[in-house]
Amino acid sequence: MQTGFDIMEYDSSLRKLWAKRLASDFIDYMITLLLSWLIGSYLPFLHLNFILTVFALQGVIWFIYSVIFDALWGKTPGKFAFRIKAVSFIGDLNVLQSIVRNLTKLNIIVFLGDIIAGLSTEGDPRQRLSERLVDSLVIAEIKEERKIKAFKIEEKEELELP
Repeated sequence: MQTGFDIMEYDSSLRKLWAKRLASDFIDYMITLLLSWLIGSYLPFLHLNFILTVFALQGVIWFIYSVIFDALWGKTPGKFAFRIKAVSFIGDLNVLQSIVRNLTKLNIIVFLGDIIAGLSTEGDPRQRLSERLVDSLVIAEIKEERKIKAFKIEEKEELELP
């Protein structure tokens, strides 16, 4: 069986999905990094090693931020910007699935390793390795305009038939 990296060579929709996922993760990472910097700058006892404190706080904040947004709405602000959504194979994500799939966000290096491991192994190429543990994945949301336009085209074709 092929890996996700193999499939990406010829599947442009998979490349687009992963580009959206990485861009949305970058947005969420920057939001949580800013929050951790603000928290770190206002807590006087954290000034001993400011940079280390900010990155440690960032991992915890990114994890909590992602769990809350994924469990409640299935998408973080970054995912919302790129119209993608985290889902379970059986429906919406529950809290436990959200916790497990976001555990790797506690450390950016572990998170990047999770992405590489998911794409390097056999299985659904849309999943990170941690997402395979809880049967979840990220999908592109279908635009409502496309559904409406397709329906109108079908209606016109039916009327024009002799």
